[in-house]
Amino acid sequence: MDIEVKRMSPTAVEMLDQLSAVCKRFGVDYYAASQNQRDLLDSIALHEYQLKKAHEQGLKRSEVPPFLGLKRSDRSNDMPA
Repeated sequence: MDIEVKRMSPTAVEMLDQLSAVCKRFGVDYYAASQNQRDLLDSIALHEYQLKKAHEQGLKRSEVPPFLGLKRSDRSNDMPA
């Protein structure tokens, strides 16, 4: 059996770093968490990653999909990401 090891893409590394930061902020061990908790952590990390990338590109929050489909106020949409 051959095992092939590939280097993670820079995007994957950034996403993993964001997930790690979210887990640390909420004091959750990702691997010991329930599937529901993991899903929530994944959603939070993805949203924060998207906001970070939009901010780096100088975009507004309206360019990033809202967290879990929640409606944003117009004031929030007009703010920088």
